[in-house]
Amino acid sequence: MFAASFRLLFHAKAHVAMTTESTIIACACGAQYEREERTLPIKDIGLFECVDCGARLEIWSGRTVPMFKRVKADAAHKRSA
Repeated sequence: MFAASFRLLFHAKAHVAMTTESTIIACACGAQYEREERTLPIKDIGLFECVDCGARLEIWSGRTVPMFKRVKADAAHKRSA
């Protein structure tokens, strides 16, 4: 009985941890980033800067930290191959 309860509880917590909300953050230069938050087991200090222009978009300190993923770049900043 205990093992079955533990598996169910663990599965529910894992499912809750995987469901996160994301928002779109736009830099003044036109680059856009998808932002999600993650909770870490230890405290983290950091910052995130725009890849195109270097503008500082966020600074954090704590166990809940943002994760960024590039979703769009302004056409003027795209490089040709």
